[in-house]
Amino acid sequence: MGALAEAAVAKLRAERDETLRSLLPLAESDCRYPAKWAGTDRSVNFLLRMFAIHELDHMQHVQKLLFARGWHPSEAKMLLAKAHALRGEIEALFLGLSDEEFSQGGPNEADWSPRQIIEHMATVERGYREEIQRAVAAGRAPAGPA
Repeated sequence: MGALAEAAVAKLRAERDETLRSLLPLAESDCRYPAKWAGTDRSVNFLLRMFAIHELDHMQHVQKLLFARGWHPSEAKMLLAKAHALRGEIEALFLGLSDEEFSQGGPNEADWSPRQIIEHMATVERGYREEIQRAVAAGRAPAGPA
């Protein structure tokens, strides 16, 4: 990772954290309120939809820019990007829960709570990461005498 990109992404993450902290409590009824965007009458719901599309627009723009430069991501980079995108979705779901909702299990006795799911995900992520790192280090190591 480049230091400039890492710093810029950290700034973007801080903005997203604040967005989630302030907007996740919105109720369904809040989405009907009038809002303005670029001098045009809209609704909160419209702005939320455009906010999501804005992310997609810039994702496509960055990909087009990089592909034009001859950049082609490895499969590892593409899969890690997808995993990271999905993590963002599940994080937003978790962050929208009260402490009670976060700790409560499902309707069936064997259903995990969101808290148990996130703990499991953290443990399994560490396991995946460590095994991938081990396998790559072993694969890159020079072969010893036969």
